[in-house]
Amino acid sequence: MNDIIALRRLGSQAPRLGLYVLFGLAAWGGIAHAQDKVAAQPSKLGLDQCLQLGLERQPALAAARASLAAAESGEQGITNLPRIANLVQRDLRIRRSQACLGVDIAAAGLRQAEWETRYAVRRTFYSVQYAREQERVISGALSKIGDARKKAEQLLKAGDPAFKVTAIDLKVLDINAEFVKTKQAEARVGVLKALAALREAIGLGSDYPLDVAAEPLPSLVSELNKDELLSQARANRGELEQVMLVNRVTELEIDAQARNRFKMSVGTFAQGADIHVKPVPQGEANGQYRPGAIGPEMPPFMFGKRPYRVQRAEDLNLRSVAVVDKTVSLIALEVEVTYLDWTKAAQDVRNLSQTPKMARDIAKDVKTRFDDGKLTAEDYLRARTLEDQAQAQFNQATYEHALALAALERVTAGGYRVPSSK
Repeated sequence: MNDIIALRRLGSQAPRLGLYVLFGLAAWGGIAHAQDKVAAQPSKLGLDQCLQLGLERQPALAAARASLAAAESGEQGITNLPRIANLVQRDLRIRRSQACLGVDIAAAGLRQAEWETRYAVRRTFYSVQYAREQERVISGALSKIGDARKKAEQLLKAGDPAFKVTAIDLKVLDINAEFVKTKQAEARVGVLKALAALREAIGLGSDYPLDVAAEPLPSLVSELNKDELLSQARANRGELEQVMLVNRVTELEIDAQARNRFKMSVGTFAQGADIHVKPVPQGEANGQYRPGAIGPEMPPFMFGKRPYRVQRAEDLNLRSVAVVDKTVSLIALEVEVTYLDWTKAAQDVRNLSQTPKMARDIAKDVKTRFDDGKLTAEDYLRARTLEDQAQAQFNQATYEHALALAALERVTAGGYRVPSSK
């Protein structure tokens, strides 16, 4: 068990993050929290800069660092007790070992929080890029409708009866322009909401003048090995390291209770080491099924004669073994589901990669015929809409692929790294 625990300490991971930014051509969701005030206007930040800033400023990381410092202080406190304390408290040596394990658990929690922060920043950064791309599609659509209207007016003024354009076509173009303007307004708000979510992920206040550089989303990754991803997750996940260490702590608790032969009330490790373990995901069964994690249990005191206290410690140790097994199972499920999400997203990118060009070619041909007066505004709008939809759907597929890669990096705690898009 100790050898396995040592292997688990080499990695880290953050749990599934409950942060989701949804954007189509209609709406976005995001949250901004005021924390800092920055007077100077910063330069445009790229992804790497945002990640570094997040590791420096995210309050969740500050909290995790404080927890680690508190665990270290507690361990130092129990380690530096005077020698006479060993005579007074027979289980003191065991409590020192448990306190040391508590420091390791807190350190794993910090690494876990770091991966959570990296994922949040990466995901929201990608969301900003996607939102901007969709806004460009909508702005381009509005510009094309305006050009078509000007051309339709010219054709009407020419008065050639062979032209198919009529006054109704102008009204059709005007109506569609207004429809697109509503989408444009929504898209602009979507960009702002995505930026707000990125500010929160980094740990910046709502008044921080965040300006994000334009960077492409990751290119298509054509091949990944699921078994390798599973192996990386098992080796790196902070949650697994934590529950395995807690299992060792509960094993020591059995010995601690056994050393106190005549006491009727004996404190557990919670008195010397405040140990916290974060479960992998919370369960969900409303609409989408997702099994939930289970956590270890340990009361602050155990009461009764020695055999009963020891038996209770043994029972709770068995629960901690079950927690380890459940965590391993949930991590494997999470990796597999994320891998399947990437598989679908990659296939969508491949299927849609040629559609924007095909739709542009069709729209170009239709526009030429419309400019010559051979087609109506309805014919033109149909082709233009197809062009915009093709580009928007390809953008969405690319975005979903990028999110899947980011999630794979998270569920493997950096065992898999998203390739640079630069």
